[in-house]
Amino acid sequence: MDDQALLGKNLLVVDDEVDLRDIVASELEFMGAKVFQAENISVALNVLSENKIDLVVSDIRMPGGTGIDLLDAMKARDVNSPPIILITGFADITVEDAFNKGAEALMNKPFRLDDLIKMAVRFCGPLESRVNEEVGETSRVIDCSIDSSIFEYSIGRGGMSVVVDHPAKRFEVGENVQFELKFSDRTFNGTAVCRWHKHFDQVNHKIAVGLEFVKLAGQSLDYFLSHSAEKPQISFIPSLPLK
Repeated sequence: MDDQALLGKNLLVVDDEVDLRDIVASELEFMGAKVFQAENISVALNVLSENKIDLVVSDIRMPGGTGIDLLDAMKARDVNSPPIILITGFADITVEDAFNKGAEALMNKPFRLDDLIKMAVRFCGPLESRVNEEVGETSRVIDCSIDSSIFEYSIGRGGMSVVVDHPAKRFEVGENVQFELKFSDRTFNGTAVCRWHKHFDQVNHKIAVGLEFVKLAGQSLDYFLSHSAEKPQISFIPSLPLK
């Protein structure tokens, strides 16, 4: 990775633990970023008001307000607020809820700084580059056709949730998945990473899967970029209400 991959980017690190905050900020500065620091969400919101910030990295548990409160406040101010990566050492929020609220990622402590740096570089890049990454081998294909069956889905800023028949092999968080949604006027397909899965309809044996897009091409990429521009979404990966 280029040591100056974040050159020209303004990042905000929010954490009440000064030592951890300094370590994260130092690593991001090494990659070329200008890093602002905040010990609580009040200071963080002031920084966001006074500066153009490209990415926020925030701990969840802090005195005076949580990282989730910060996320909610940012999205209330502006749907197109900077991307935010949440970090937690506790079961403060599920991955599904974090993505639905608008976080780009939820990292658990302890975490590898290299993983955080890779996320920062990805989320500071243009939307087109985020969904045009090289991916490893995919383990399965999700194939849904509106002509042959009724399926439910919802597309967000970085991925989608989709309802599928209960598979013989359960989904694994982190696995690569090929998907193809066939509509009457288009096909939307690509490669994604499974971020969460849950039982959706016990009676009809269906599950909902949360997928983060990593590779879209051609008309699917055009559709996604157009969808993102026309319908700003708070959710990075939306949830679907249980039946």
